[in-house]
Amino acid sequence: MRQTPERPPHDEPAVRSYAVTHPAGTVVVPQPVGWDQLVHASSGVMTVRTADARWVVPRHRAVWVPSGLTHTIELSGRVKLRSLYLRAGLAGGDDAAARPVNVSPLLRELILRAVADAPLWLERPRDARLIGVLVDHLELLDDIALQLPIPLDPRAVAVADAILREPGAPTGLAVLARDAGASVRTVERLFRAETTMTVQQWRTRARLLAGLELLAAGESVTGAAVGCGYSSPSAFGAAFKAELGVTPRTYLAAP
Repeated sequence: MRQTPERPPHDEPAVRSYAVTHPAGTVVVPQPVGWDQLVHASSGVMTVRTADARWVVPRHRAVWVPSGLTHTIELSGRVKLRSLYLRAGLAGGDDAAARPVNVSPLLRELILRAVADAPLWLERPRDARLIGVLVDHLELLDDIALQLPIPLDPRAVAVADAILREPGAPTGLAVLARDAGASVRTVERLFRAETTMTVQQWRTRARLLAGLELLAAGESVTGAAVGCGYSSPSAFGAAFKAELGVTPRTYLAAP
């Protein structure tokens, strides 16, 4: 019979875990200083928000959140959060921004094993080997098509917030700009400078994100299409495929 090793004489482990199944809603998970987070859901779809970006994250993606960066998680239906906390710097890098992570089938199994075995200690050979392989397979991505960068200028933020509140609304940019206290030209300039996208490109991506969230929550393709401002499921599917290269259902179901 395998004997449980004694706890190493150190104050903190190298890896901790967070494993809770949540219903639909908004969650603010623990954010201890000195710990980087790998935010992952083993089932279900979540939307991770930081001050300057948001991602719709199915189970073949995760989001790397550096220590000290505040974020919230919106859950589309029932979601099994299976996240890891790694001692800050353990995975290398000094990027202060959150980044999407590609979760291959192997990385998914490594995450689930680490969650089950945590806390993990570098002083334990078995734990150290698992940590090493896990870190080796963290593939931080510079961008994915459905990341939505958030502008910073208050006038652009007002326009962005109005779009996000009602992504399917046909409200024109002239009205949105006027309500934000800016000209159309100013709003376009701000969006290009702060998100690298035109307002129309940003709005299209916001609508696709909203549709993806609706699908993840159990809405039909028709309902999701109408809810995010498209006239038909085929128009929604075509726009989604043009942006991401696959259909919405394929994206959600990817291994």
